Amino acid sequence: MSDTLFSFDQVSGQDVALTYLKSFVKDRSRIPGSIIFHGPDGVGKWIAAERFARQLLCLDGTSCGVCDSCRQFMKGVHPDFIQFPRRKNIAIGKEKDPEDFTIRWLLSSRIPYKPHTSDYRVVLFPEANRINNEAETTLLKTLEEPPPHTKFILIVNDLRNLKQTIVSRSVCIPFNYLPQDEIKKIRRNEISESKLYYGGSLNPFEIADEFLEEWHENVKEHCHDSILLFKLENWVRDQLGEFRSNKEGLTGIDFLEMICLLLLYEYRQKNFEANVGRIEAILDFKMKLHYEIPALEYILLSQLFLRLAT
Repeated sequence: MSDTLFSFDQVSGQDVALTYLKSFVKDRSRIPGSIIFHGPDGVGKWIAAERFARQLLCLDGTSCGVCDSCRQFMKGVHPDFIQFPRRKNIAIGKEKDPEDFTIRWLLSSRIPYKPHTSDYRVVLFPEANRINNEAETTLLKTLEEPPPHTKFILIVNDLRNLKQTIVSRSVCIPFNYLPQDEIKKIRRNEISESKLYYGGSLNPFEIADEFLEEWHENVKEHCHDSILLFKLENWVRDQLGEFRSNKEGLTGIDFLEMICLLLLYEYRQKNFEANVGRIEAILDFKMKLHYEIPALEYILLSQLFLRLAT
């Protein structure tokens, strides 16, 4: 059974875009090597890209939520899903030993090789306008003849922010402003707490109910007040410091991932529009959490809770 949280049903008001994406999933021979999602902020481009990537990578082809690929995707460790950092300029990189998440790093150490887990590899540029001019020119050569196992997704607000040569070699999918009645419909579409976190594949780490209930209670009591948030940060740090991998077979990173999910749930439930900045902070935290830098999670926690409290 597919995981509805990661299905296209969660993308509202974008019928044209969904028609494209569903047709690609139905007949994968039609998937282009490069796809550009373009349109204003906050209308579903990133969500649609993430769901399209997960369904494309799913071993069952349905975004099942239970296969190895889906589990890796939910944990943010899928070897065939390469998401470039947001809010960071993308350079061409050095000719020898290029830095991670530069174009030369991508083209030399990722693209030439077959995918590890899935039939495809997906490369996502959440802010393709941050690819600098030299890097864009180098990437263009690959987009002209992309390997059949690699699909590129570029997200931009305005097509004019990309080279015309890249636009001409891509399929451009438009995302439009949402009508007011669609926005109201989205806000009414509340997902039950028990369904979202306590059952099925939406609990990707198979955490015992007693742990989830304790964690959720702490998050719920502290996340809506700037002073209490600092108490929550101290609690999270204490839990992280005591965490052992033999505790329900989990790691500290798994614990932080679940705290993120619980925070996202709380901020979505209460005044979504007022909490957009907080939700964005949590997503940024989740993205950076898997960088392999010692003790990085403690630095990221400080940054996260500072943003949540402001």
